[in-house]
Amino acid sequence: MTDSTKERVMRYFWRGLIIALAVYTVVVCFGTVWKIVRTRLRTADIKRHIERLEAKISRDSAFVEQIQHSPDFLEQFAREQYHMQRSGETVYILEE
Repeated sequence: MTDSTKERVMRYFWRGLIIALAVYTVVVCFGTVWKIVRTRLRTADIKRHIERLEAKISRDSAFVEQIQHSPDFLEQFAREQYHMQRSGETVYILEE
């Protein structure tokens, strides 16, 4: 091999090596960016789920508070949900 052939082979080797490293770097960076995006989307989804659960907790807490402190509400709830009645009372259930 002549010196010019060796130089050409070395140039192609280094160019190929640099291109391979660049492609590898892009692939690794894309994978990392994709993981970041996926994590942020999942975080946003979890935050929305937490907000829904907190709203449900708030509604349920208000409901429990009403049941504990309002005998009239408790009676109304028992009559509607469990079809309860007082003795001697006739209840008609109308389905819509």
